[in-house]
Amino acid sequence: MGKWLRLYTKIHTYHYAVIGIAGIVATVIFASSGEHYISVGPLQLDVFYISIVSFGLLLLLSATDEYDPKDYGLTSSESEK
Repeated sequence: MGKWLRLYTKIHTYHYAVIGIAGIVATVIFASSGEHYISVGPLQLDVFYISIVSFGLLLLLSATDEYDPKDYGLTSSESEK
């Protein structure tokens, strides 16, 4: 396999963590709590906290995920190159 495939598979594995971090940072910088609410029946939810929790879960799930070279058809010696 080419070097570009190894690089792409590693970037693909970590891009969700980057999206999670960037989403949390953007939410904290550009939004504040108490401005917008979503009403679902009698329940009223703050959009700020919904986005913080969503991006936090994405970051948590991507941090616990593991990169397995066999999933991409690479041997362990090839993935270290």
